[in-house]
Amino acid sequence: MRLLVLGGGGFLGYHVADAARVAGHEVTVASRSGTAPLDGVEALTVDRHGDLSALDGRAFDAALDTFSDPDAVRATARRLRGAVGALGYVSGMSVYHPRGPAVPDEDAPVRRPGDAACDDPLQERSLAKLAAEDAVAGAFDGPVTVLRVGVMVGPRDPSDRFTWWPVRLARALAGQASRTVLAPGDPTRAVQYSDARDIAAFAVHALGEGRAGVFDTVGPGRAQPLSAVLDACLEAAGGRPGDVTWAWAGEDALRAALRDVDEEQRPLWFPEDQIPQDAIDSSAALTAGLRFRPALDTARDVLAWQRERGDPGLAAGFGATREAELVQRCATGAAPTG
Repeated sequence: MRLLVLGGGGFLGYHVADAARVAGHEVTVASRSGTAPLDGVEALTVDRHGDLSALDGRAFDAALDTFSDPDAVRATARRLRGAVGALGYVSGMSVYHPRGPAVPDEDAPVRRPGDAACDDPLQERSLAKLAAEDAVAGAFDGPVTVLRVGVMVGPRDPSDRFTWWPVRLARALAGQASRTVLAPGDPTRAVQYSDARDIAAFAVHALGEGRAGVFDTVGPGRAQPLSAVLDACLEAAGGRPGDVTWAWAGEDALRAALRDVDEEQRPLWFPEDQIPQDAIDSSAALTAGLRFRPALDTARDVLAWQRERGDPGLAAGFGATREAELVQRCATGAAPTG
């Protein structure tokens, strides 16, 4: 397959290009920088708000777009008409209506203009994603695959929100941080997240088959308690149950104490009120071939990636003093792992 990845130098686009390359496909990335992110990948220079001429005269079996500007997405889809066999678009689970079902599937109601709380931070960007979905469907002349993603983690994750956990635990085991680790909410509550590499592999698979439709791609495809994910992060860091003490703190207390910390700068699973759904139903994608790797594999790979990049400061998380303050102020009790 000849695959065009619109983007490809960042997070998900990079992993799509890598998955396709490893599978033996011919990969071209198109970006403003015109820089190839990987060996063996062709790079084109394009401006999504202007010059797309580098795409002229080119033909691909499939393409994937991750951009959020509906006008730019529409212009590119039109440019690719007749030159690309199948087109994929990456949307998000925030498009589902906040007053819809607690566990939406692809047929659940989506957001509508003028129908959201005034302080809803997701309304504008979600409507843009929905408009982009419509733009692709209306402007392209072949099969369209829409992937609605959720929390994505893994190597190259720029948010560091999942990365915080294995790094924090590795530091504790190395004697560089306290072995009392602040943990949010209820250890038994189920959480969902996706390794971007799993979504990338599914994108390549679905586009290769020309599989049209909308797919929720939020993992892990089964109920997974938060405590199990954190224990996997501890194991990835070289620890065993009992090596650290989890200081579980109530969500209400944490929410009040973290008003000065933007939700997207908190480690994953600390209070985040942007997404109202309890979970996402990804059974259609699982039936179509989506697979999720174990949390342990993701945590190990994230930790290795963090060490490879020289262990710079994390974009999310707490300093030692702030974490200790939060433990003292918010923790309802501390318990060893296991």
